[in-house]
Amino acid sequence: MEANRSEVQKCVIECLVEMSPLENAPPIDEETNPMWKLCLDSHDGVNLACKLTEKFDYDIPKEVNPLVDDERKRPRRVGEIVDLVCKLIGVRKEENNG
Repeated sequence: MEANRSEVQKCVIECLVEMSPLENAPPIDEETNPMWKLCLDSHDGVNLACKLTEKFDYDIPKEVNPLVDDERKRPRRVGEIVDLVCKLIGVRKEENNG
């Protein structure tokens, strides 16, 4: 699936809401921390990676947890997850063009 940033954002938010144990998810925007607002934990990052792999037909590397920024040692916000996915998809497209 080729997508622009807003389509990636929509897909990421849909996946996060589906995964949340909350019956009624709060409003979600770019600044939302899904681990805090949606009661997700780092283990849910594996499920998110699997869902996004299916949606975008791109294998997210197993060492990448979309919910956690290992470098900064903190949870990612929705906007950061979207940026990460866009970056990964972009890398894949560049590799296929060469």
